Amino acid sequence: MKQDVLILKHQELFNIMKENIFKGKVNLSIILIFFLIISCSNSKNIIYNNIDSRESTLVWPPYPQIPKIKFLTCIYTPSDFGINKSWVEQTIEIFFGKEQFYGTMIRPHGIYAFNRNLYITDPGAHIVHVYDSNGKYFLIKDAGQAELQSPIGIAVDEDGKIYVTDSSLKKVFVFDRNGKFKYEIGSSNLFLRPSGIALTSDRIYVIDTHSHRVLVFNKKGEFLFSFGNQGNQKGEFNYPTNIFIDKQEILYITDSLNFRIQIFDKDGNFLSMFGKAGDGSGDLSRPKGVAVDSEGHIYVSDSNFDNVQIFDKEGRLLLVFGKTGTGNGEMILPAGIFIDNDDFIYVADSYNHRIQVFKYLKNKE
Repeated sequence: MKQDVLILKHQELFNIMKENIFKGKVNLSIILIFFLIISCSNSKNIIYNNIDSRESTLVWPPYPQIPKIKFLTCIYTPSDFGINKSWVEQTIEIFFGKEQFYGTMIRPHGIYAFNRNLYITDPGAHIVHVYDSNGKYFLIKDAGQAELQSPIGIAVDEDGKIYVTDSSLKKVFVFDRNGKFKYEIGSSNLFLRPSGIALTSDRIYVIDTHSHRVLVFNKKGEFLFSFGNQGNQKGEFNYPTNIFIDKQEILYITDSLNFRIQIFDKDGNFLSMFGKAGDGSGDLSRPKGVAVDSEGHIYVSDSNFDNVQIFDKEGRLLLVFGKTGTGNGEMILPAGIFIDNDDFIYVADSYNHRIQVFKYLKNKE
């Protein structure tokens, strides 16, 4: 409450200041002093603060059962992540206007979380949003001589390098931790429509949806091997879309138009699969994202059901959360899903133009 009041007072002062600037009643030195005062208010990441003490009535399953999933928040803009613009950025806005896509999500698709930073692909805006937990927001739209057209998949390695697939440009682009372009992987001769991407310490795995296979590279971007082809048998795919790799380097792949999840080892050897088309409990209709929590539960976002289903390792349905709508915990065409090392769950709620954040509650929580 105190923070909200402070932000409100700053905004009121800002509006008064802005009005008087153009009337010639305020000089530049006063403006700078004003924004220096504001900049002393530290941005705080509101998602992760005091998480255990938060009360939430939006849980699954509902009380009086023991909740396993808790809704935390929705992220529409950087301020929802606890990021406020610096006084320099606000001053520039006064004179030059707002940057067109500053923090505005058009159609978020892929999501990755690393060191409590969020990385979000937005093919609707042709950019990548980066939310830094230290209070910085920036976007990525240029990839060397090209501009991103349809960024889909995203992953980040231990050094902070950012890997982005672009389904239209048919390449993987690699950026440093600050969003500066470094190099690219692949071409239209290799990819038809690259989509999901995941990393291990020494490999890059890229889903190529239209060639119905997974391409594997080393960290230098050199092609190693591929696996899969079009079909409905074990190890075959029909328009795969997303991939998640757990700590044991097991691969979980959304085999979308076979309406199933397939599981492989790191060398592409088939291990198991589950799922079938239908509209009943545990069935899949338009599976998109896949992720795994610290206890091995498998989460599948479904853009036709507008929900997330949770399965055990054998593919048995455990729990469902989400439904069609625009409220908290409701979704419209959810796409990517990611679970970090602390079991925070991030869902790209594409047509609600936001990221929803949930928490998996272990028994002690």
